[in-house]
Amino acid sequence: MTIKLIATDMDGTFLNDHGDYDQERFANDYAALQQRGIQFVIASGHQAAELATTFSAYPEMWLIGGNGAELWQREAGLKAATFSPQATQQVLAALAPYPELQVALCGTQTVHVLAHANPQFVANMRDYYYQLETCADLTTVTDPVVKFDVICPAAMTEQLVYELTPKLAGIAVPASGGQGSMDLIQPGMHKGRALKQLGEQLGILPDEMLVFGDGTNDLEMFHYATHAVAMQNAPENVQANATAVTGTNVDDGVLDYIEQHILS
Repeated sequence: MTIKLIATDMDGTFLNDHGDYDQERFANDYAALQQRGIQFVIASGHQAAELATTFSAYPEMWLIGGNGAELWQREAGLKAATFSPQATQQVLAALAPYPELQVALCGTQTVHVLAHANPQFVANMRDYYYQLETCADLTTVTDPVVKFDVICPAAMTEQLVYELTPKLAGIAVPASGGQGSMDLIQPGMHKGRALKQLGEQLGILPDEMLVFGDGTNDLEMFHYATHAVAMQNAPENVQANATAVTGTNVDDGVLDYIEQHILS
């Protein structure tokens, strides 16, 4: 197969369970991909601003952030689609009847959480996102919102997706990131859409793309790209939508696959 672009999810896919990766090994593989003219793209729920810091050593790398709402490259700058203020208020109103939820409003630079939110949730969000601010009331936030990050009891994840989908029809789409977490994204603003936009910009076709993922929020990428690889730690429904399965994120499954099937 002729591959001109490789895109990978971050958490549970490219990153290990400590939120890290083998930097020396990746640097070598990245250089080899560059020599072959193959683009390496990060496609994540993380903010593009944070991804840009994480991969600052690779200024030419394209980054898909906010689960597809952001597209960034140092020379090209940031393109971001955000919820309208009205839509943001409608989403918050739909979430209000669920006091067990922990909610973060994610802008292009800053993530907002309630000052009285669960301290562990706040600590986790501070670890996950580039810049975090607390506020007394999320409805007063004026920053344009890229997505909503929602943490819930694991047992209610599927039911919550089922209930919120019709309530937010045309406003936001629940995208589960695994048991206990989901993103509420703008309709049509998913990783697959951003990948399509980038491919058209770079002149790269779907059958020239190889993508990696472990969650349902990666499925739009799987459906767009011809070559889709699921992680061994991915749920069965994600693996069922892939054309191949590699090792786990803990075992550097992404780099293993690239080395064996692209660089060998």
